[in-house]
Amino acid sequence: MITLKIYLRSYKPEAIDGIVWISFYIDRKKVNFSTDIKTLKKNWNEKKSCIATTDKDHKDKNLIIETICSRINNVFVKYRLKDRKLTREAFKRAYNRPDDFDTIFDFIKAYSSRLNFKNELSTMQTHKKVILKLKQFNPLLHFDDITKEWLDEYYLNLIKEHKNCQNTAYKDMSTLRKYVNAAFKAGYMDENPFADWAIKRTTSNYSYLTEEELKRVITVYKKGHLNPNHYRTLEFFLFMCFSSLHVSDALSLTLEQFNKDTFIYYRIKNKNKKPEPILVPVSDSLRQIIVNIVGNRKQGKIFEKLPAEQTMNGYLKEIMKMENVKIAKNISHKSGRHTFATYYLAKSKDLSSLKEILGHSDVRETLIYAHVLEESKQEGIKNFNTFEL
Repeated sequence: MITLKIYLRSYKPEAIDGIVWISFYIDRKKVNFSTDIKTLKKNWNEKKSCIATTDKDHKDKNLIIETICSRINNVFVKYRLKDRKLTREAFKRAYNRPDDFDTIFDFIKAYSSRLNFKNELSTMQTHKKVILKLKQFNPLLHFDDITKEWLDEYYLNLIKEHKNCQNTAYKDMSTLRKYVNAAFKAGYMDENPFADWAIKRTTSNYSYLTEEELKRVITVYKKGHLNPNHYRTLEFFLFMCFSSLHVSDALSLTLEQFNKDTFIYYRIKNKNKKPEPILVPVSDSLRQIIVNIVGNRKQGKIFEKLPAEQTMNGYLKEIMKMENVKIAKNISHKSGRHTFATYYLAKSKDLSSLKEILGHSDVRETLIYAHVLEESKQEGIKNFNTFEL
């Protein structure tokens, strides 16, 4: 317990009333704290430091003063138990902090309920999975538990216990950061632990097919000897290779979005943040794949009743191991978009156009494919080797 001095303060000597104040010390600096409780001077009991019974509201007013004293003490106790230094600024934030949530999960539930209409269903489902992992790690997680050191510990837990790759762990932490930022802005946290905490996403290890590998896969597709599940899976993968799309965007694509030379779509994941349409040119190869898929249909979704993405990724891995394919890479349907981007950049050298086709908001996202340009430089330099000096 700290020493609290409770006194009545009048702003003018001739005033007949005053306001109850509380004074105490933080780091040897005096703090004067107003309770906003007003009473007449004649109703102030100086000896007991409380409002006398002559004030008709003395019970309620004294109860408020006691509650304020208790909140002040609680702030000091909390900082002492966590071995954290309390400053005047930190005290003000902690004292005025709302306390309507026992855990951060209660806050997340209330906060996310206001976001449901803003987010796509797939995004909200992803958030639920992230929060479930967090609950498994600490079901009673409080705002004050989340420090920079705690973030390091939890990130390692995602890697070791959940066997997440770095990119998946990064995405989980990014989702958590959204809720922590919101809690900090709402006043539930003294400091934002994400302010100087970051993880570099390792996007350079993406998998894609080379031109020769892609031709090999197309040969298998054209022969048509695959079973129905493998055939439809490979067809969907090739569509990704020639369209540049993400899996979710490809699955929602309709024939009405196509014209003779291009198709237009809105990125599902960024529909609310980046609602601009993305225009993608249509190659002869993409046009033929679509004809193979839809036949004579003129409207509706291009893909109907496909297996789940995880199931198709399993089929795709089986295809890559086949005798006449033999591609020893970790290929998934996401690799189709990477294959498009890598091949496009290798042939066009046009990073700016690729950025627009992929729907990237920042060219830094597109730069993960810049190694292609570096390889092209090396090939270009080799042309000078023909000169004999």
